[in-house]
Amino acid sequence: MSMPRKAMKEMGFQTCCLLCDAADIVGTERCRQCIATHAVVRDALPDHPVSPIDQLAVELMQMLANPHRWDHDSVHGPTLRKYQILAGEFADVAPLATSEDVADLFERQAQKSKTSVIRDVANQSQWKDVAPSLAEAREINREITPAVNSSAGVRTVPSREIEKVDVSDRPGEDRVLSDRVAAAEKGGKASKSQRKHVEGSDFARRQAQRKAWEGEVEEVSELLGKGTSPSTDSDTIEGSESKDNSVDSVDDELDI
Repeated sequence: MSMPRKAMKEMGFQTCCLLCDAADIVGTERCRQCIATHAVVRDALPDHPVSPIDQLAVELMQMLANPHRWDHDSVHGPTLRKYQILAGEFADVAPLATSEDVADLFERQAQKSKTSVIRDVANQSQWKDVAPSLAEAREINREITPAVNSSAGVRTVPSREIEKVDVSDRPGEDRVLSDRVAAAEKGGKASKSQRKHVEGSDFARRQAQRKAWEGEVEEVSELLGKGTSPSTDSDTIEGSESKDNSVDSVDDELDI
């Protein structure tokens, strides 16, 4: 009986080493020939067995590689249990730990110093272990610059007139670009032959709707600026309703 070689164990043929009658010497010529022969056998086994012979060969290979998983087999079970007994003779059994071993382990762990990155490495203060004396504390206090009370700002006067901010340089949303992007998205859903036509017509429709909406906003602003009551100006209301209907008649509403 020999110690299972690493190559044989990786191929699943460690049981052959347990039954070998050669001397337990690593690197002999017999070991090299045996490993080469078993490598040929291992490579000849199919990965997906189909025929009954191939299935039997793969099953026997699995039994040799893992005898503890097949020791319940009614035919090969006794032999597989024998293989496990032989393999147990080479296993290193660790002695059970005693109470003295456990106490010694705790004592050695307690003697180890735990390094703290913040306390031992980052903190380079000369007083990290011992506090400064009273004279040193007073000297440090004299070196500290006193706090300066700064004004948080002037209180806002509610009655003061606030100057209007010039926002002419802030164009805000680029509505033309937004309409082009929306039209391009709608045109992308059409066929290639109709894509350009759909995109152009949708962009024109959105621009027309936007202009109509701007006209409505201007009329409402004029009404609010003049202080005209909606109930006294029926013509204006009827005109605005007709324009609202013209805008609502479009199938695809413009999101503004």
